[in-house]
Amino acid sequence: MNKGVFKKLTASVLAGAMMFSLAACGGGAGDNGGDKTAETVDITGAFLGQIDAWPTYQGGMDGTADKYGIKVNMTYFDSGAPAIETVPAHQWQVADLGSTPSLMGVLRHDVKIVGVASNEAPANAIVAREDNPVFEKKGAVKEFPDIYGDAESVKGKTFLCTTVSSGHYALAKYLEALGLKESDVTVKNLEQPQAIKAFEGGEGDYLVLWTPFLYEAFEKGWKEVANGSQVGAYCLMLYLADPEYAKTGEDGIARFLAMNSVFQDKYNKEADALVGDITDFFVSFAGLKMTEKDVKLDIETHKLYNVSEQLEMLKSGELEKMLEDNASFFVAQNKFSEDELKTLKEKHFNIDPKFLEAAQKVQPTA
Repeated sequence: MNKGVFKKLTASVLAGAMMFSLAACGGGAGDNGGDKTAETVDITGAFLGQIDAWPTYQGGMDGTADKYGIKVNMTYFDSGAPAIETVPAHQWQVADLGSTPSLMGVLRHDVKIVGVASNEAPANAIVAREDNPVFEKKGAVKEFPDIYGDAESVKGKTFLCTTVSSGHYALAKYLEALGLKESDVTVKNLEQPQAIKAFEGGEGDYLVLWTPFLYEAFEKGWKEVANGSQVGAYCLMLYLADPEYAKTGEDGIARFLAMNSVFQDKYNKEADALVGDITDFFVSFAGLKMTEKDVKLDIETHKLYNVSEQLEMLKSGELEKMLEDNASFFVAQNKFSEDELKTLKEKHFNIDPKFLEAAQKVQPTA
């Protein structure tokens, strides 16, 4: 059984990793770099240590990827922004990254959005220490009755947050709900593990996390102030394609999407039976030891989309609407100009459904 090649690279060692090739960058069937069969497509992908990467991992582990004629070499990133920074070097052909860094990839590097891996709005949250006075302010904002805080209790405070991320977007929507702007608070940029350590050491008033790091916060006794779904933040994980690979690699991308769909269906139908497999994934790929309770909670807070569901989101305009809201966040943060937002709209955010349409036609071998 071909288990694939699963490489773990942290962002801090990524520059060194650029000195060698993780995998053959095959463009389609037959371009296999001397692999076992002439039909195998070899692809390197960029992933975070999140549950939406489990379908790709599991497909390599149990032989399903072989049936779809694909081998995905999974590269680990702490967050999406460092993965986007590698696009000019064409280090990966496909990626599974958050909508916020994905938009940066579309604008700066012309990456293609080819699918939607998951919705993780409830899994992006602002947390605080238990003794924070903010917890005395639940329901202060009538339009958002489930969140804690008001403008007076939050203004001037310090947030530890991985910027240009889904968490950053959720934070912006939280501040907006309170009638504040980012300029009204201090945002310190830290990757998730470093942010947790700094917060534990007494730094900052609030911490912005996504799962599975969020569960570590709960275990330390910190409490949720608000999450993305409560403040209207669209926190999607998107499937991306390198712009050059997308020109010739439709077959490989279609196989990748079709293979993942097998496990997305399985997840949505029988997730409780998959707790053991998903726990193994977190340990083996992301180096995260999670309790069965945390894995079950992760399942509850994530919806994975199969090929048909993804295609409906792309073709109906639903995804484009969500991304426009996300891009407006960038404008408010002075990351994008109004002209750049106009450019994104004109190119329809580089959303291309043809790869999912091709994936619907992919058939596995027996």
